[in-house]
Amino acid sequence: MNERDTGFIGRIELEKLHNTRDLGGFKTQDGRKILQNRLIRSGTLYEATGDDIRILSDECGLGTIIDFRTATERMQKPDPDMPGVCNIFNPILDEKTVGITFEEEEQEAEEGERDALKSIILHASSLDGKPQLYVDRLYEDLVLNDHAADSYSRFFNLLLEADDRAVLWHCTAGKDRVGIGTALLLFALGVRRETIIRDFVKTNDYVIEQVNQVCAQIEKKTGDKGLADCVRVLFTVSETYILRAFSAIELSFGSIDHYLSTRLSVTPEKRDELRAKFLTE
Repeated sequence: MNERDTGFIGRIELEKLHNTRDLGGFKTQDGRKILQNRLIRSGTLYEATGDDIRILSDECGLGTIIDFRTATERMQKPDPDMPGVCNIFNPILDEKTVGITFEEEEQEAEEGERDALKSIILHASSLDGKPQLYVDRLYEDLVLNDHAADSYSRFFNLLLEADDRAVLWHCTAGKDRVGIGTALLLFALGVRRETIIRDFVKTNDYVIEQVNQVCAQIEKKTGDKGLADCVRVLFTVSETYILRAFSAIELSFGSIDHYLSTRLSVTPEKRDELRAKFLTE
């Protein structure tokens, strides 16, 4: 049984974009597979090298980028220019809500910015040693917040409107906003729930080195291992995070199928269109 059969994704080997993955090869419940070089999830593209851009443009055939970040995030770390690629702004959360994702602070900390580290320490300290409560609220917001739901609905429309080249969607770390969007897409395509969960938590394999560095800096600076552990919870993902989102959906809408159809307007007919476009026998 290979990685695709077990539900693990295909990481695209890039120099600076550590959490960029092709969903191609995932099996659906009816035995079909997602086409390769068509659906790509990622974190920020800001650090992309020339070779990274060449691989995405030429080898992956990138045609559309969907940016889940806010206008402020885009201004601070703009996507690199890729000739011939359509870049679409589709913020999942508004400016007032986006701070809860913690992703911007994480990215800056990876780059060694002292002010960002100070911000992380202050933020983590304010959680009173209960980061899980913070994360729970985030994942409920990502599926129930009106702005987020409207933007995820538009995400599905953008996928259908894109040409036959690869579509890449990203936020900053590629774990929260992208994690939920990817999970909803995989569900709509008919991928098994356990596979969706495995894809979600696989993010940790690609961010853990940077997260450990940040946590080590915090423990050294503060002498507080508990605070560093709190930051680790915020900077990684867990199966409990995606299960919290699923639970919030099911509590409010009865099922993920009903949520897709009624809240995101991803009707059975639209799901058939998505499957015809992105799946192969």
